[in-house]
Amino acid sequence: MKPANDPDAPAVGKANGCVPDFPDEALLAELEALRQMLAPVEKPACATEGDGLIIMRLCSGLTLPEWECLRNRRDLRDWLALPLSANPFPYLTRIQQTLEELVFLSEHDPLTKLYNRGAFERILGAELIRSARSGQSLALVLLDLDDFKLVNDTYGHPCGDRVLETIGALLAAEKRTYDYAARIGGEEFALILPGVGLMRAEGVIERLIESARSLRIVCDGVDTPLRVTISAGLACTKGKYPISLEKLYALADGALYTAKAQGKDRLFSAPIADLTAPPENTLVRADEKRFLFTGSTKG
Repeated sequence: MKPANDPDAPAVGKANGCVPDFPDEALLAELEALRQMLAPVEKPACATEGDGLIIMRLCSGLTLPEWECLRNRRDLRDWLALPLSANPFPYLTRIQQTLEELVFLSEHDPLTKLYNRGAFERILGAELIRSARSGQSLALVLLDLDDFKLVNDTYGHPCGDRVLETIGALLAAEKRTYDYAARIGGEEFALILPGVGLMRAEGVIERLIESARSLRIVCDGVDTPLRVTISAGLACTKGKYPISLEKLYALADGALYTAKAQGKDRLFSAPIADLTAPPENTLVRADEKRFLFTGSTKG
């Protein structure tokens, strides 16, 4: 480990609980050697149900602040520590924080901090089930940045990232607490709006499109602030019939394609999904009911 007076060493000190001179190189070498030895077997397919080991190593005299310092400086976030005799609560709290961080990273886009594609599909599937059971409306909006490739080609990918971050922040700020915003592709975003019907959703998205138009995005090395627009495709269900994720997504995607074809910077709404769904198999036609009760099909 680099000495405390090394100008290239990470900025650490007692303010964050780190002790720069600790631990010694021998412990670091042992941890790194163990990491390399275990790397070939740290794969999901390597163990069947019931297999696996917890490997422990006693480090007498190592405190939690010292372990945190070592862990952060040497990227040992996948290693957990518990004391032998001291109060375990601070250690368990740190483990809980680590698990929460891992869950967040597994479900969120690292650039925009919105939900990622996997989390989006899981949430949409659950909301569609809830919509059908409760008979409540549900709106899905797909949004795409217009001519985003031109931004990357003209100003570079760092500027493109700044644009994506800005649009992500806009979605997070404009949505309700119980709505869901996701980045599901390169420049494609999505909103899931529970309990929102077609007309109300159209008002929400029109305001969002207008807010995007008013943005002025400043990029390093670019003299003039950038202006961006978004196109949106909207699909809704009233919750009258079960609608599959694939169908609602296809309706929203087709609507987005139409918005692009009509000139971009606009919203296009698909027909309400329930109106295009086949009748439920349990429904009995009126003439069939009449026959059952009267023996005649004539009104």
